[in-house]
Amino acid sequence: MPSDPRTTAALAALQAPRERFQSAVAATLEEVRVYLDTHRAAADDRLAVLAAEFGLVGGRHIDIGRMAGLVTAAPGITPATQAILARALAVLQEVASRGDDGFVVDLPAGESLYGATTDRLAELGRAMGAARVVDAARNGRYRPSEHDRWLARFPFASWSQADRTVAPPVVVEMDGAARIVLVVRGDTSPAPLARLVTPRTFVAQTADPAVVARLAAADGPGIVALMPDRTARFVHDPTAGSSLAARLVVREIPEPDHRKRTGAFTVAQQDEELEQLHALQAAATAATAVNATPAAPADPADKLAAWLLQQADLSGV
Repeated sequence: MPSDPRTTAALAALQAPRERFQSAVAATLEEVRVYLDTHRAAADDRLAVLAAEFGLVGGRHIDIGRMAGLVTAAPGITPATQAILARALAVLQEVASRGDDGFVVDLPAGESLYGATTDRLAELGRAMGAARVVDAARNGRYRPSEHDRWLARFPFASWSQADRTVAPPVVVEMDGAARIVLVVRGDTSPAPLARLVTPRTFVAQTADPAVVARLAAADGPGIVALMPDRTARFVHDPTAGSSLAARLVVREIPEPDHRKRTGAFTVAQQDEELEQLHALQAAATAATAVNATPAAPADPADKLAAWLLQQADLSGV
């Protein structure tokens, strides 16, 4: 169980999503268990019937268990399929047994916040992977080269929309300020980091690796995304001044693409991000000098961690 009372309070506040995930895992686990037990019982019954029919003499010369599988087994419920389902059941039982500890990541100093959260989601996601393996095995579509890895790790990027409706929350315990660098490959939302711009957080979307050095020199938490073409370019540097006009430099805002969804981002979400960046740019342009930095509504590191959990796949990061 978590020892920090703040973590306990956070888990209590996240009771609804925790219970949704746990209930989904428990329901899948029970379905697989009943399915396996039913077919194991049927196999045992077939074995008993064959043993009785062949009698003592036949039992000495014939492998009754093998014959039961060859002669009377239902399609798709072979011993090999049962073994696959048993492995998936073990994964579901392991995920279910984690309890509240499964939702808490203790991040060592210097480790990647993004890596830790995505790793934990991939670990808990094995429950979704196990459900896919069960479905494939029951329908004769199971291929070890494709499906076995889902029982070891099932990353958030592979989750379906239905999976994401029961996505588990993750609470990260960490020391000091988090500094994260993302190298984004392929298509992505145009301004995913615009939502993170707050007075004490270094935030940058850029194609210039030199900006990473500015992040390293910053005192507080921050994130830099090295972005592909056709995405926004901006730097929000808390050390540049107390006003938004001093802190924020917007180099480029692309035109919105109303035609397509990009990865996990809907067209509406992409439009919202661009509108947010336009609003920040307008506020910076119109702002007058402010003597003191306004208080942030929440710890920047906490906001950064929350954003990472919500936006865990930058579509190919």
